[in-house]
Amino acid sequence: MKKSTIFLLVVLCSCSVGPNYKTPENTISNAWASSPVDSDAIKTAWWEAFGDELLIKYIKLAAEYNNDLLAATSNIYQARAMRMIVASAFFPKIGADINATRTYFSKNGPVFAGSDILGVDSNPSTLPFNLQAPQLQSLFNAVLDAKWEIDVWGKTRRAVEAASAYIGQAIEERNDVLLSIMAEIANNYIELRGYQREGKLISDYIALIEEEYLLIHKQYDAGYVSYLDDENIRATLAKERAKLPEIEAQIRKNIYTLSILTGSVPETLLEELLIYKDLPKVPETIAVGLRSDLLKRRPDVRKVERKLAEATAEIGVAVASFFPSIVFMGDIGFQSLSLSNLFSMGSKTWSGGGDFNLPIFQGGKLVGNLKAKKAKTEIAAKSYQQTILNALQETESAVTVYTQDLKIISEKKEAKNRYQDLLFLTKARFTSGLVSALELIDAERVYNQAEQDLLGSDVKTLLDTIFLYKALGGGWENPPN
Repeated sequence: MKKSTIFLLVVLCSCSVGPNYKTPENTISNAWASSPVDSDAIKTAWWEAFGDELLIKYIKLAAEYNNDLLAATSNIYQARAMRMIVASAFFPKIGADINATRTYFSKNGPVFAGSDILGVDSNPSTLPFNLQAPQLQSLFNAVLDAKWEIDVWGKTRRAVEAASAYIGQAIEERNDVLLSIMAEIANNYIELRGYQREGKLISDYIALIEEEYLLIHKQYDAGYVSYLDDENIRATLAKERAKLPEIEAQIRKNIYTLSILTGSVPETLLEELLIYKDLPKVPETIAVGLRSDLLKRRPDVRKVERKLAEATAEIGVAVASFFPSIVFMGDIGFQSLSLSNLFSMGSKTWSGGGDFNLPIFQGGKLVGNLKAKKAKTEIAAKSYQQTILNALQETESAVTVYTQDLKIISEKKEAKNRYQDLLFLTKARFTSGLVSALELIDAERVYNQAEQDLLGSDVKTLLDTIFLYKALGGGWENPPN
């Protein structure tokens, strides 16, 4: 049988040892445990649901310039390069070696002109060739060498599988970073607009207290109210004024954070964002899709699934280590004692051969490595299951909180409307002289506090909406551009 035929049979009969990976079956039901929700496909570009052009702009900037996201992208490139390194084991390694040596032999050594060589008389009659062994000798080599390990047992193939799975992890890590950054930008933007609105309402409230203070102080000067009433309104005024510096600090903090998230220095967005703008409206409905789709959408679940695939492939690499390795090697080139005739046909040289290496006793190293890889796979499997449970718990909770937020907002809007009606009636009675200016101011203060209370719920609901979108895992499929 020809050597080429034997080689072909070896290649064709090669196999991949170890378990073949199968994606775990999705056993999650489609129905949500929370109160009835819209099961239509989720809006992947969820930030557009708030209808705020600046928010959309900042998310686009972050998708292009955020440094954490750029680093996560570089991790993907690194993982792909590592796979290229692993896959290189499929191919023979060929190298060129050109070298020259000059050696001074010992007079008492085995090679020297006129002496016995390795106990053999140097007389030509006893040797098959004329021997020349000068004490100072040069040797020149120009050789191509090749080495090729045949992947008979699939060790390299399993290693490539593991490397490919690691690329998947890097991709999902980037998706997770992107989703987190978009949510963080939305959170800071909503908080910023909430603080701006709160600052305006508190300023209006302070103006009402100042107006009330002037009236009470006049009454105090006239002897109609006590010193306690005058001091009480002063204390209330100071308490409300103290809220404004804290709100201003929070506004700037949010602006600095938004600037950093978009890859800029902290003060970049100050001029643009210090301009007052209303809070985005709360979406009245959110399509959450099917619950079972979480496993397809959430990057954290997808990443852990790729870890399980990597760990499974590494078992195959460990199993293949028990089997013999087959390596073919050879070199061809020129060798001469003189540089002038190095590349002549008389200087040609070659060698070829193979290596069959079978591990017999490794002191438990191979067995321990296999057990470690199996344990790693078990850990990855349990981590995958736990990540699914965490995703379900997080999303179900987010859906519940969001639906309850909408009920709270509905009730607080009702309360605000009632206080607005009360204020309207009080103004009418004040115009008719039926109530005092202090009673009108009290009605305005109550209405202002109802607005502040509703604002707090609006901000909380918007933040909970962002958390729900993040828990649903949408947004990375079609990154903003």
